[in-house]
Amino acid sequence: MSQASEGDGVQGTLGKKNLTTMHAVAQALAIGPMFSVALILGGVSRPDIGAGWNATLAVLLAGLGVLAIAYTISLYARKYAGAGAVYEYLTHGAHPWVGVFVAGFFFVGALFLGGGGIYLGLSVLIDGFWTTHISDSGPAWWVWGMIALAIVLVLNYFGIRLAIRAMLTFAIASFIPMVILAIVIIAKGGKDGNTLTMFNPGETSLFGVTGGGVLGGILLGILLFVGFEAAASIGEESEDPHRSIPRALIGTVAVAAGFFVLMSYAFSIGYGEKAVSEGLWAFSPGPVSEMATLYVGSWFATLLELVVILDAMALALAICVMIGRGFFALGRDGLLPAFFAKTSRRDTPWVGNLMVAVGGIGLTLLVFATDYASQFGFVDEAGAFVPFFPNDQFATFILSATIGSFAIELVYLVLAVAAFRLVPTSGNKPWQYLIVAVAVATPILGFYGALNPEPHDKSNFNWVAAAWTIGLLVLALIWFVILVVARRDKIDGAASHAAEHHGVAPLDETLGYEPAGDTTPL
Repeated sequence: MSQASEGDGVQGTLGKKNLTTMHAVAQALAIGPMFSVALILGGVSRPDIGAGWNATLAVLLAGLGVLAIAYTISLYARKYAGAGAVYEYLTHGAHPWVGVFVAGFFFVGALFLGGGGIYLGLSVLIDGFWTTHISDSGPAWWVWGMIALAIVLVLNYFGIRLAIRAMLTFAIASFIPMVILAIVIIAKGGKDGNTLTMFNPGETSLFGVTGGGVLGGILLGILLFVGFEAAASIGEESEDPHRSIPRALIGTVAVAAGFFVLMSYAFSIGYGEKAVSEGLWAFSPGPVSEMATLYVGSWFATLLELVVILDAMALALAICVMIGRGFFALGRDGLLPAFFAKTSRRDTPWVGNLMVAVGGIGLTLLVFATDYASQFGFVDEAGAFVPFFPNDQFATFILSATIGSFAIELVYLVLAVAAFRLVPTSGNKPWQYLIVAVAVATPILGFYGALNPEPHDKSNFNWVAAAWTIGLLVLALIWFVILVVARRDKIDGAASHAAEHHGVAPLDETLGYEPAGDTTPL
């Protein structure tokens, strides 16, 4: 029984160590595969800063790169387990100063990506569904996001197992119909027939000149997978974290990579090369509905719209689990005010979870304070300005997702570089060094492809996102400097609990150890 059982508002501990590989897989589904197909995948094909017709190739390369990143993170997961995940990994795998600074940057970046941005995405999806299928009149678009936020906070308050049951239910219910859509499109040959030309980098070029080229699509290609590291956030509550977390990380990314390549190929041929090259897929607010209506029927499009909303809710739940536990870990170690370490009667970090509300409400207010939809677009042949995005909430969602992607991928880069120190004690095989090198190269290539295309100013969407990301770095640095001055001892002793393995020895110390197995029911 934890201290938290004494009542809400008490600084306590998280739940029992009874979560299994299946629970970790559910957390890794924070990548939100169906949601990503609906709102992110098309962005990989952007003709201005993306891969255009080579989107499927970009997704394949991103998938292989993220698989290397997943393996790299698994090296940490085999040695350390903690609610802060990235925080504990880098504190012990690199240096306490690195772990603390990167943790601050990581969790603020996560607020943009899944702690806040996801609710803008849900607002867009639910409002679109309501106006299309139910009524032209109804609540304001932002109300839907706030309702989703409330549901996520309630489910996470009542316990990790309840939240994970909901994640798995939503994910399973949404995966099957999306795969059926892809199979139907491919079976019908799409618009112009099946082809493999999108795997030829000569179609748009590798590096890009005025556009992003293949590498230009890698940044958003990586964004499709961002969130898989959320599996590590339940390490303290897992019965065998040094086995279950690595399995979930690598297995989920591998399956997701195959799924995204399949969907990218299907949508590419579904739209046809000319339409993809003109950006009709990239800037469509409802590509899943368009493809489902065209190749199956409007009834199936309606079903898939609900499917995407369910998957988005699963993503929101998983990210809340990760963010809540991250802020809990920093509060427990004295790096944030102590109230962040308070837990509920059900051993959930309810104060940490509320940071998701800060992100969701904050980004919703940002929509009203800015007009990004009118800032980004192109001038057509008639000289008229054509915006890329249909409304400000969609534009702000894509911007927040890109900011979050820059932030999280910078963290991936730090994790990969520091992982070279782990290889000698984790097998010390030449192929391990090669995988870690690929993990280092993946975000670097993504940044190059995203920031290389002209112009290099505020009229370039990615450069605006990069400026925001630099702002987050500065914010994290200010927080870190304050800690160095006021709480140096807390930094030096950060994440000491993670080295104890919570009673479960790491893989390289478990000669002859037989885990209990994934027998705990969901």
